Amino acid sequence: MILVALALLGFGVVDLARWSPDDVGRVRAVVAAIAGTAVAGSVAALSGMDSSGVLLAIAISLAILPLWSAYELLPVRHLKPEFALALLMGVIFVLIALSGSADPIGGDLATWYAKLGFGFVHRVPVDQFVLGVGATIFLLGTANRIVQLVLRAARPSLLEGEDTLHGGRLLGPMERLIVAAGVLSGSAAAAGFVIAAKGLLRFREIGGTPGPNVDEITEYFLIGTFTSAVLAAGVAILVLAAA
Repeated sequence: MILVALALLGFGVVDLARWSPDDVGRVRAVVAAIAGTAVAGSVAALSGMDSSGVLLAIAISLAILPLWSAYELLPVRHLKPEFALALLMGVIFVLIALSGSADPIGGDLATWYAKLGFGFVHRVPVDQFVLGVGATIFLLGTANRIVQLVLRAARPSLLEGEDTLHGGRLLGPMERLIVAAGVLSGSAAAAGFVIAAKGLLRFREIGGTPGPNVDEITEYFLIGTFTSAVLAAGVAILVLAAA
């Protein structure tokens, strides 16, 4: 699963580095793409890949991550969010299909992991651990952007709901981490409790919205919450599958 882990790490680092409450400019987008490529290439080298494999990982990262990082800045008329979502999902699905062709993680990364001294080291393979780290970074950074792209694809005006329901960019990552932890631990009830608690938390804000905007705010909340929960559960299942 090293290929999938590299993809999750690369995309996740890009979106954490480019995160900004304001519009992302070219410089930040380029720096984010470089940071994602550097992390993916470094982990590939530390995992015991030969030089050709490391160079290939860097080359693929340089081809895809800048495009993902600067997608909103591309001079293409009527750019649709579906294209960005298709790019991301396509890369991950292709790497999942090719994951069987890669060797298990070795090298300095495996040596470091074996010497950690924690009890879970003997139960959790190093490949699953690295995939878990990549999944966590992905859920913290890239998942927020995916939710925004899905909302824009559903209806651009839904993004205005973010101005009404404050704190979504902070609540979302925390919600996803708890849902993913619930799935990983086999406690689906815990994941459901988090979503229900978030609904109760937002109920007063939604109910207090005056005028016809309440329907759009409700739609924004439901689409964003369900997309976020599906992402968290899907990534957690992927980590479980690597055991």
